[in-house]
Amino acid sequence: MPQFASMPVDRLLRATHTLYTNARDDAEIAADLVEFGYTGPDDYDEGLALRSAVTDGLATQSKEAADETLANRAAQSATAQLRARFVRHRSAARRVHRTGTEGYTALRLAGPTPDARDLVLGSARHFYDTLAAHPDFYDRIRGLDAAGVTDAQALIADVDTTTAAQAKEKGEAERATFTLNEAIDALRAHSSELAYAAEDALADKPQLREKLGLLEGS
Repeated sequence: MPQFASMPVDRLLRATHTLYTNARDDAEIAADLVEFGYTGPDDYDEGLALRSAVTDGLATQSKEAADETLANRAAQSATAQLRARFVRHRSAARRVHRTGTEGYTALRLAGPTPDARDLVLGSARHFYDTLAAHPDFYDRIRGLDAAGVTDAQALIADVDTTTAAQAKEKGEAERATFTLNEAIDALRAHSSELAYAAEDALADKPQLREKLGLLEGS
């Protein structure tokens, strides 16, 4: 007998469709299963509803996974744009504000520009917020003015927004996977129970077991 508890999901969907619809629609099979507790079409429709929950769950999981991928790309792109801008402005600032000066300390120009997103975001936020509060720090920086600081702060806001969206989509993708796994487990348990009952009820009727897909290779 096929193992409903372990077969791949695509095969499970095909096998359970055969199992439930033929058990429900074949009068002889349905009659033989009555003494095993399957007393009406609703018993099989319940299984088909569980099967529908799996197909719906697969569609939802696919959508949420795609949404997560797009959110990841958006967050990565926003971070890359910010870091590129920050590296350029920070390098220009280091040429003006030398070690030991007020600007060097206030803008935290010591050390290399960080790579990790959270560190880039924190360093850039401090850098541009400090420049916004102290225009005299960017007056001598070639290629940077008030509009440039504002534009960079908009990039920071974009990273904040895309990072929040990324976390949201990750959570929704994880929830979709959890829901799908629960639906698959429920279908496996329900169909296995019916399959074992049908094996006993139709022990001397291999042609009917085959109709339910319960013979190996059927």
